Amino acid sequence: MKYLLIPVFCCFFSAAKSQIHIGAKGGISIPNLEGNNEQSKGYTSRLGGYGGIVANFQLSKYLSLQPEINFSPQGGQRKGMQTVPADKLGDITLPPGTKLYAGFKTTSILNYIEIPVLAKITLGNKLKYYLFAGPHIAFLVEAKTKTSGSSLLYLDKNGTMPLQINGNPLPPVSFNATTDIKESIKTINAGLQGGLGLQYKLGPGFIFIEGRAIFGLVNIQTHPEQDGKNKTASIAAAVGYLIKLK
Repeated sequence: MKYLLIPVFCCFFSAAKSQIHIGAKGGISIPNLEGNNEQSKGYTSRLGGYGGIVANFQLSKYLSLQPEINFSPQGGQRKGMQTVPADKLGDITLPPGTKLYAGFKTTSILNYIEIPVLAKITLGNKLKYYLFAGPHIAFLVEAKTKTSGSSLLYLDKNGTMPLQINGNPLPPVSFNATTDIKESIKTINAGLQGGLGLQYKLGPGFIFIEGRAIFGLVNIQTHPEQDGKNKTASIAAAVGYLIKLK
C-alpha cells in the first residue's frame, strides 16, 4: 500500500506549481472474475455502472498526474451446471468430500471505491488524444451473491446422475436467493490500470471520452482453501468533463 501511495504525495507536492483541472465522469463497466479451481472459475462478464471524480495536475506540456476516486463494480456471473452451496443442502447428509451439482445462475457483485493515480500523456491541439496508466488501491463497499433458477441435484457435473432417495430423484431445488459474502472477500484490493481517450475543448474546460482496462493483482478471497482464488478484472468506458481551476 505504501508504494501505491507514493504517487499520491508526489501529485499533491506538484499541485502548487501545476495547472489544475477537476471534473467528473460516468459510464459503464464490464467486470469479470478470474479463478483457479472448480469453485472459483467459469465466470463470464456482467454489466455495472461506473463513475467518479477526477483531478488533473499538468506538470508539463504533455505530461500530467491524475488521481481519481471512482465507484468501480467488479464480479462476474456463471450459468449452467455448477457446485451447490452447502446452505442449499438442507437436511441432506452426504459422505465427506461428496459434491453436488445443479443448473442455475450465480451473479457475484463486488463494488469498490477505487483510487487510481495515473500518469497521463496528452497530444494534439483542439482535439487531443491521451494515454494513461498507473496503480490503484480499492476498498470493498459491497459483496453479495445472487443465485436464481431451480434444478434437480446431481452427483456429477454433466447432470446425468440425479440424487435419489429410495430410487426416486429429489424434487427440484429453488436457488432464488441473495447472500452477503463480505466476510469472504478481502476489504482491500490493489492493481494496475491503463487506457486511452479523446478530449475536446468546450467552454471553460474539456469534454472527454475514454476507455480503460483495470486489473486486480490481489487474491480477493479470505478463505482460498475453501473458495479458491479469484482476481478482479474489468473494462470500463466513460464520458466526462474537466474544468480549469488554476
